[in-house]
Amino acid sequence: MSTLAFLAVLAALGLGVAWTSAAVLYPAWARAAERSVGLARTAVGVAALPWLLGAAFVAAGLLPGDPHTGQLFGCHCAVSGPGWSHLCLVHPVSAVGFLPAAGVALVLLLPGRVTAWRRLLSEPRGSGEGATPTRIDLPWPTALLVGWRRPSLVVDRRFWAALTPAERDAVVAHEEAHIARRDPAVLFLLRALGSIGPRGAGERLARAWLQRAEVSADARAAAAVGDPVVVAQALLRCARLGRPAAPRLAVGWTGGFLERRVQRLLAPAPLRTDDRPDVDRRDAALLLLSTLAVVSATPWVHHQLEHILNLSF
Repeated sequence: MSTLAFLAVLAALGLGVAWTSAAVLYPAWARAAERSVGLARTAVGVAALPWLLGAAFVAAGLLPGDPHTGQLFGCHCAVSGPGWSHLCLVHPVSAVGFLPAAGVALVLLLPGRVTAWRRLLSEPRGSGEGATPTRIDLPWPTALLVGWRRPSLVVDRRFWAALTPAERDAVVAHEEAHIARRDPAVLFLLRALGSIGPRGAGERLARAWLQRAEVSADARAAAAVGDPVVVAQALLRCARLGRPAAPRLAVGWTGGFLERRVQRLLAPAPLRTDDRPDVDRRDAALLLLSTLAVVSATPWVHHQLEHILNLSF
């Protein structure tokens, strides 16, 4: 029973730290990324940071230590802070007193996270037809990539019929750029990571990144058709047809902030194209280094956690 209590308290601690840090970090980063599109390249790393912070506190309970005694791993309560309340796998009974608070935290935070992850896992992976447009009747006049792993392009019939041949080429080139950059998979990853925080915070982070993805795809489309004005005209034509209920978090023609995209296309400065995915080996290396830092910091985190649990500063 005490071991189960220890694991429950540890899970609540990690989830609570991750949720709280996401509630603070995601909106702050999104505000900065909305002002600087280039900053949005770091979206996945920012989305993963609350997970790492939560993991640091979980690791501090599983791998306790005291940096002041030179004992980096293993229970140190016999020589440092005897009698203190602490989280330790060797003495799980200490966690029983924190079980009511942990239960409240899990009841408040866990169901929403599970629902979000189940919804994500139920989304289609895609049929892999690429940027070949499939015309169907959509609730919105737009073009969308369906499927996060092997996306396919679907286009609203009314929207496609309203476009000129050059504008159709711009739409297809735009969606081809999304596929080349693996934007559907990146958005799926962002939504999965961002679900650890409050719903609005995670969505705002994903929307800030989506603006960068749409701007990059617009630049690729403008280069493909040879004229950014054609891309801007296709965007404005879509706006004139109306966008009453277009999905906010989807990789497609109407993603991001439409007015900013048109302004950027019509700006005198040349558009910069970037076909590289926003998640690559650099992000994997950074994640590995961050994980090693979390493990090496567990004795210090455990030490400070003891002070917090005993209200001793």
